Amino acid sequence: MVLVKGEPSNSTIEIDINDIPLATAIYILSTNEVILNKSAFELLGMKSNEAFDLTTWKKINPFMKDFVKKHERDSVTDQKIQVILFNGKQEILKYSLGCITSPTLGEIYLVHFTKYTDKQSTASFSSLFSIKEELMRLKPHLNRTGKTMYRTLMKKYFEEESRQLTLDDLVSYEKELRIIQQTYPLLSHREVILCCLLVNDLDIIDIALITNRTPESVSVTIHRINKKLDFMSRKELIDTLKEIVQDRDSANDESANTRDL
Repeated sequence: MVLVKGEPSNSTIEIDINDIPLATAIYILSTNEVILNKSAFELLGMKSNEAFDLTTWKKINPFMKDFVKKHERDSVTDQKIQVILFNGKQEILKYSLGCITSPTLGEIYLVHFTKYTDKQSTASFSSLFSIKEELMRLKPHLNRTGKTMYRTLMKKYFEEESRQLTLDDLVSYEKELRIIQQTYPLLSHREVILCCLLVNDLDIIDIALITNRTPESVSVTIHRINKKLDFMSRKELIDTLKEIVQDRDSANDESANTRDL
């Protein structure tokens, strides 16, 4: 049986959502209910069968309130979106979306998604940001018409491609930022933020996107941090940072328990 977009169905299809190989979310518009399969729970860092708190999700990802309205029941494929997960981590997801209409439940949206991990895109991202830097250097030499064209190009190719790191993001990383800054006072504020993002499992491409930098410049900063702190590799840096944050958390928990007693 084929379900046609926008046309109600009088038949039923029984299928276990966990039989769907891709991470899948089903959103029932009339009840504001979100149903996930096992792959979706794992990708979103949630416990199996944990309730999806849609109110909290919209709060930490405020642009999501217009997500359904934006697509207006259209089917879309291979779209990218950057989200903050319930654990505070940021992920770039690649998704496809379709809509069917049920006579009893109304509009039902089916979303399949995966992590955006296409390593072949590294060169493309690098080239894109190199072009952006060249455009920025050109700006002071443009006349009024040229500056208008410049703003149009920047809006078209860059503002919607990357989500900038905000104050809210930094607040959610407050604990890690404080620990890293106290442990390594030689690091600049920018280097501390980068270390914090590494601790939260963001890769170089992710960091470049949300900090509006090229992957190469992020790599250079990591190399500079390693040189300052005498680490041999990025892995050694990340492992050490995670251990320090975890140890400090454990010490704080023990101190709190002692005070309670």
